[in-house]
Amino acid sequence: MPLSTVRAFALLCLALRLVAAEALPDLPDPLGRAGMMAAVLKDADGQEVILAAGGSNFPDKMPWDGGVKVFYKHVFLLKKTDGKWSWRKVGELPTPNAYAGFAATPARDGLVIAGGCNADGHLAEVIVARLDGTCAPFGPKLHEPRAYAGCFVVGTRLALTGGTLSANATSALATTTVLDLAHPTAGWRSTDEKEEYARILPLVGADENGTTVWLGGCALSADQGKPVRTYRDALTYSAQNGQGTRFHALAAPLAASAGPGVATGNHLFFVGGDDGGHYGKPPATHPGQTARIVMVDTETFETQVVDTWPHPVATAPLLRLGDDLVTISGETRPGVRTPACTRWSIPAKLR
Repeated sequence: MPLSTVRAFALLCLALRLVAAEALPDLPDPLGRAGMMAAVLKDADGQEVILAAGGSNFPDKMPWDGGVKVFYKHVFLLKKTDGKWSWRKVGELPTPNAYAGFAATPARDGLVIAGGCNADGHLAEVIVARLDGTCAPFGPKLHEPRAYAGCFVVGTRLALTGGTLSANATSALATTTVLDLAHPTAGWRSTDEKEEYARILPLVGADENGTTVWLGGCALSADQGKPVRTYRDALTYSAQNGQGTRFHALAAPLAASAGPGVATGNHLFFVGGDDGGHYGKPPATHPGQTARIVMVDTETFETQVVDTWPHPVATAPLLRLGDDLVTISGETRPGVRTPACTRWSIPAKLR
């Protein structure tokens, strides 16, 4: 078969797969938001729904023009009724919040939100938002405020790894702290400090066997008292047979991908992210975040790009809805958000 025919056939297959993923409506904020928290939950009828909360954007001016970041409290519910998906606001968080750790409760009836930040600083509170929009404390607070951390779930345990204590921090936290969502009153338990945890906006996730992976992210250092990012390509892991080594790596540095990683068997998926290629250059000229769909094989720890997302995206929740990946809003380039809630069908051979 001629190469041009093969390429045409491949593009057709890709187009058919993308069409097969049912479209979702935009977030009910035309600007979109970065750093939202979200989970796929189940309503009283057992139907999968999405609860999404918080986030931030620049409603007046872009940051390079002096715009001020605004943080939000809204709690939105995405539900399919009479064959049609629609969003509605169901409540508000106790305080505006973005860039927090998050997970569904074990019963999938609430969205747990841990830490985060707003215009007043970093947060240590841990709450649960329910499907009716009500919010309540969920176990003890974090040991310290934490935002821009990676988060993932192993079994019923929510882990937050890395992140910062404050907006002007010049080093990242070098611990992982864990809460058993089935027994929240037992409190948070933190690890010793380790170099691989000291990242902001890392790509993290765990597969269905409990193998945990840390990829990329940014290390922080100080330059004249201000934080400076170093984008990383390192991949480390923790498996049942022991701690992994560091010879594994991404093809290029990457941070802030839509996440946490979504697991299907021994595969973990991440979407988009910031490759740092424009870091330190004028943000107004930024070409946009990446749109690559990266898959990690948690048996071989090889990574590969399996497809391209329909648009650039970073700092967005990545969810599994049925057999599809879903991103909720997010950032397309620094300061610019998208309201798009985008859906992509996981190929059958990778589920």
